[in-house]
Amino acid sequence: MARMEPVGIHEVDDDIRHVCEEAERQTGTSVSPRTYAKNPSAFKALSAFRAALVREGTLEPVLRELVRLKIDALNACRY
Repeated sequence: MARMEPVGIHEVDDDIRHVCEEAERQTGTSVSPRTYAKNPSAFKALSAFRAALVREGTLEPVLRELVRLKIDALNACRY
């Protein structure tokens, strides 16, 4: 059970909604971004940080995905 309820998709700021919709398309859920959307300024800062990591990170995409899968497995997350 979630500790915080995510914001409803139609309650999310318009400039954040596209991120939630893309998450739905890619993973089948947008619970995580909709939870971060409770604080739009923090959401935007986190998004900028993640984009910088993707642009300037040194991990190969395949290794990055394996790390995500391992983290999800360790935390019993659905990915």
